[in-house]
Amino acid sequence: MARDERYKNVKNLIESGRITALREIFSYKAIPKTVVAKDLGMHHVTFNKLLAAPQRLTFEDAFHLAALLDTDRKNIMSLVYTQCEEDQKKARKK
Repeated sequence: MARDERYKNVKNLIESGRITALREIFSYKAIPKTVVAKDLGMHHVTFNKLLAAPQRLTFEDAFHLAALLDTDRKNIMSLVYTQCEEDQKKARKK
């Protein structure tokens, strides 16, 4: 099965610094969540839950996502970390 060409766009956005958190991948509408969920081998509802609580994302899933995007694993872990930090700051404000 051929890899979706839109992953290259996401990779470029990450490496240029325009995407800094995991959920931002989908706010740019560069690639649909359902495509990524399917390629990761999970149901789209499960994937949405992981995006809402990225601390539950396994290393295996994060590394698989890095492989799909053809980017360094550290980049994906940084996106997950940034999103967790942003979520924690929002929770403190409430």
